[in-house]
Amino acid sequence: MKRFIYIISIFAALAAFAGCEKSDIKIDLAVDPELVGEWMLTETVADGCVISDIPSIYLSINADGTFELYQKSGTQSVRYDKFTGRCHTSDGLLKGVYSTGQPWASAWEYSFTQTGMLLQSFNLLEIDLYDRVEIPEDVRKNANEITAKSACDAAPIL
Repeated sequence: MKRFIYIISIFAALAAFAGCEKSDIKIDLAVDPELVGEWMLTETVADGCVISDIPSIYLSINADGTFELYQKSGTQSVRYDKFTGRCHTSDGLLKGVYSTGQPWASAWEYSFTQTGMLLQSFNLLEIDLYDRVEIPEDVRKNANEITAKSACDAAPIL
């Protein structure tokens, strides 16, 4: 009889686990409230040198953990590419994944200045200074949205 009850309990446990889907599991990844807002890249320092030809970048971080990255790189670009995804903060690091499934190139240590924020790459030798600004409406409206199906070779900066 004990053996029968043991077998039944194993099947019950297996049935309980089989009912769980990945979508049932919610992970609440928070974003530091001070990061929430709209930002513009104003300076990049790599390997101790100030980079004079930086791409035009706007970054919007939302309280729900979503972000939009508007990037125009190169002198031939006439409009911005828009990358979207999810981000979160933990242990002083800002991390993210694009909606295409590609993770950011690095985790970023973040800190704040009087006028903006500093993002220092965790595995690259780069420091980016962003100022808090409002993203221009024409940037948002005319951006080329990059998705997993886009035929675009643009590489996002983060």
